Amino acid sequence: MAVLVLPKGSMISFINPAVPGTKNRLSEHNRQPVEISVERIEKSHRMANGYMRKYVIADKRTFSLSWNGLPHIASKTVDGKWGGREIENWYNTFAGPFIIEILDGDGTTTQYTVMFTDYSRTVNKRGAYDFWDVSCTLEEV
Repeated sequence: MAVLVLPKGSMISFINPAVPGTKNRLSEHNRQPVEISVERIEKSHRMANGYMRKYVIADKRTFSLSWNGLPHIASKTVDGKWGGREIENWYNTFAGPFIIEILDGDGTTTQYTVMFTDYSRTVNKRGAYDFWDVSCTLEEV
């Protein structure tokens, strides 16, 4: 089986904080758009003269990832990157924080320390290998 090399590579990688040099790249096989939302942690109140004061403590991001029809094993994905089973094994292994790396189209990478807040999978098709619908939500620590 030939491996497809995408021009921009894998957008998302999981990194074990105990082994920083190892990048576990997630497949682009039927990946849906990555949704990144920001929650601003702040405190605001009005002063005696009517002015508003706001203290921004931090911005925390939430990453929503999903795949439709993702082969359950990496060897059956179009790019040879992590399939459904590898993602689920990571979810079952890391109850605590780990690092996610996002690769932008211009080649810049950004790392965030995150934890899983949600994970689900649905078995779509069965045969020589299964196709899963996988979705997970990661929240910045």
